[in-house]
Amino acid sequence: MQYQGIKVNVITGFLGSGKTTLIKQLLTQIPAGESWAVLVNEFGEVGIDGELIHDGAVAIKQVPGGCLCCVSSAAFSVGLNDLIKIAKPDRIIIEPTGIGHPQQIVDQLNAEHYRNVLDVRATICLMDVRNLSDPRYLGHPAFFDQIDDAEVLIGSKADLYDTDLEQRFVEFAKQFDPTKAVIAFSAQGEFDLTWLDVARTQHDAHHDHDHDHDHDHDHDHDHDHDHDHVYTSQPTKGVVCYQKRDQGMASVGWIADGSWQISRERFEQFLTVLKQQSSFWRFKGILQVDEYFEEVNMTVTELHRSPSDNAVSSRFESIFSDSSDFESTLATINTSLF
Repeated sequence: MQYQGIKVNVITGFLGSGKTTLIKQLLTQIPAGESWAVLVNEFGEVGIDGELIHDGAVAIKQVPGGCLCCVSSAAFSVGLNDLIKIAKPDRIIIEPTGIGHPQQIVDQLNAEHYRNVLDVRATICLMDVRNLSDPRYLGHPAFFDQIDDAEVLIGSKADLYDTDLEQRFVEFAKQFDPTKAVIAFSAQGEFDLTWLDVARTQHDAHHDHDHDHDHDHDHDHDHDHDHDHVYTSQPTKGVVCYQKRDQGMASVGWIADGSWQISRERFEQFLTVLKQQSSFWRFKGILQVDEYFEEVNMTVTELHRSPSDNAVSSRFESIFSDSSDFESTLATINTSLF
């Protein structure tokens, strides 16, 4: 069978920008007669977003353990090829890790062996505009790489912005060269499907530009490093902990069987401990709290909790900046959890 003309969109955005919410909303708008598939490429080893996006009508492939600066893992290609051959979709949505560099994924999609098979359309980048005031975000190279590479730039969580913040986003977005084809706002995952079919622009890998921010980073990402920085442990019965450290970032993920649960009081204390860690970026997952499963998503500034009706076991993950005191941080959070 010939596979050809499959539309592909990469949806990027830094940690906490709302990618999963938007993709879940997109999947409710699939045009009649079309088949879509989703490929989730995560930094951590546990794999969270695929579980949160799960939709019985849509093929979803989860590829955990992605490198932050390239698509080095054969698992990415295998996952993509599986979706193409098994799901036979009309469109594939790819969600890279929120701390990765999307240009390398787009380069992979444009490889010779995908010529005529994939029709690469616009890259969409979501950003929480409030992060323009946070030096940690402005100083992270992936934050701007994601924005640079997008044709469509969306100020997500727009229901939380005032007029001044909206204006700041518009002025910021207009600085980029090439100019963005779409500059827009979105609240609760709202999205105009026509934005998916915006044409892909030729991007200069060096991105010579002068944004209104102070950062220093290299867009070429030429490197030679070992990607196998994954360690496992068993902090308590029925729970496996996965640690990964790569390119200045670290993830700690836990997979627990259905017998494990945490009390509400202890879980809330754990969340407080997490936010107190100076290296903390994001916590996300599904946990059994006092016999009921919850979906939880927390950054330094936000916490969202909602019931999870279909979960039968817990899996959750936290992402930190890597540092010399990482082992101490890990010991602290494991003690508060278990």
